[in-house]
Amino acid sequence: MTATLSLNELQKDALKEVGNIGAGHAATALSQLLNTKISLVEPRIDVVKFRDLASRIGHVNRSVAALHMYVRGEAPGQIVVLFDREQAVDFVSRFIRRIIGDINIFDSISESTLKELGSIVAGSYLSAIVHLTNARLEPSVPTLSFGTIQATFHSMMSILPDQDVFLVESVFLDKDAAIGGEFILIPDVGSLEPLLSVFGVD
Repeated sequence: MTATLSLNELQKDALKEVGNIGAGHAATALSQLLNTKISLVEPRIDVVKFRDLASRIGHVNRSVAALHMYVRGEAPGQIVVLFDREQAVDFVSRFIRRIIGDINIFDSISESTLKELGSIVAGSYLSAIVHLTNARLEPSVPTLSFGTIQATFHSMMSILPDQDVFLVESVFLDKDAAIGGEFILIPDVGSLEPLLSVFGVD
């Protein structure tokens, strides 16, 4: 069983900086993609156990769109970006209609756009981690799925309950819509410590 990481205030501030930089990069990239100003509510950042993750971000039957990718390199693991499904579909539909007008939107178009949004969010946070730690990290091709939080995490059978998880909760605001999301970095056992050692975590 892995020990719980004990973070001092300086280390928490360093992790918060990772989350803030990643969220800022994501907001900028989304603004460029959507051709509109995307603002950001200050993100919440924490390190939690995988077993506590579902209850932390909502009830187990919460319906979500989940983008998932593997990370290879010096700190291998997995990344999950979660959006509330109904909120995400509404956000994407508003964006598409703003660009191409009030026409029938096929599910494939919505899913492709949502996958792109999730990839941008994941890539922004990963770039922030690489920038601040100088770790060599390489993401896999992402996949997008829909279901409950319980089903999403159940499919990740290789994750142990006591593994430490880096969680960033963000809300991105458009002029007439908002989309909240969770960035979740799940390093392989022992892989979070090398990243945090940059911030003085033993």
